[in-house]
Amino acid sequence: MKNSVIILGSTGSIGVNTLEVISANQDNFSIFALTANSSVENLSSQCKIYKPRYAHVSREEDAKKLSLNLKNMDLNTEVLFGRESLNALVALQEIDTVVCAISGSAGLESSLNAVKSGKKILLANKESLVMCGKLFMDLAKESNATILPIDSEHNALHQCFSSNDEKFVQKIILTASGGPFLKMDLNDFDKITKEQALDHPTWNMGNKISIDSATMMNKGLEIIEAMYLFDLKLSQVDVVIHPQSIVHSMVCYSDGSIISQVSKNDMKIPISYCLGWPERISSCVNLIDLTKSQPLTFENISKERFPCFYLAKEVAAIGESVPTVMNAANEVAVSAFLKNSINFNDIYKIIYETVEKHNKEKIISIEDVFRIDNDSRIKATEILKHYINL
Repeated sequence: MKNSVIILGSTGSIGVNTLEVISANQDNFSIFALTANSSVENLSSQCKIYKPRYAHVSREEDAKKLSLNLKNMDLNTEVLFGRESLNALVALQEIDTVVCAISGSAGLESSLNAVKSGKKILLANKESLVMCGKLFMDLAKESNATILPIDSEHNALHQCFSSNDEKFVQKIILTASGGPFLKMDLNDFDKITKEQALDHPTWNMGNKISIDSATMMNKGLEIIEAMYLFDLKLSQVDVVIHPQSIVHSMVCYSDGSIISQVSKNDMKIPISYCLGWPERISSCVNLIDLTKSQPLTFENISKERFPCFYLAKEVAAIGESVPTVMNAANEVAVSAFLKNSINFNDIYKIIYETVEKHNKEKIISIEDVFRIDNDSRIKATEILKHYINL
């Protein structure tokens, strides 16, 4: 029997790559539902090819457009909209696998509902674990949900752990490309444009994650994600810059061995690993020819160049509500930068000031998470006003 899949965020880069992998393994998978925020035309094209039972968008006006498009294609796909219908959709018994690829905090609620229903979860939304990692993983245990990370670094760790006993782990090493500004003169950072920040040297990603990679906040978020996914202490998580983006992560064992996962920098590889797990399926990506690859280099991370990364490490050490605050402030600041409202260096300043103004509290429920997230966005937006047009 085919594995029934829903893709949350099917028109984004992860969603598109997932569909490519599924297309190459059609005997194993069927598309039960596809969802997007507002990309009606792209979602219509996907529905024409994959003929899902359901398609979902956020707003009613987009649902009407999508319904008309699908009707003109003679498709029987049922169109849904709104958060309540999405939460109900991910919990349907017919679904085996949920691909959580909605970017940012917007993907938290649907991811949680998928976990509650005990599905196999392919998690590309690291913010879910940053905002409420303990709640998320505790819920997964209670509901017997399987959490498999799509993030290339955490997926690499999952592969490295798979044949070894985790109790012998000394530490893990996440790798970072260093982004587009690894060698740029620090005096030029205030002149960085949106276009420069989006021009990642090794990965083709969405706008938000590309900016996070440029500030290296992305790697800070990944530290927190790794701590919850693999039940690690902060002292057991290290990060090095690896500009070639070929070694995706490493696990250091107590006997002095280091196990690494090496592959081309193509998201179809971690996606295929998760879809097929515990078996392996085709990713349609060829092996690396190591004789033709660049020399592999590794270096430490400059605090002066990447202050967001070191702020995230401090936040990871504090824990509780503070990562939720940092994530909210980061999303507000990155959104403002993408609108050309603030300078690149202001992203860090806004996040730092928002975190500094927060009084740490324990997170008991998901309602706490949403409240803290909302309050932090309001604070970050107030702080942001002081940096606009300065």
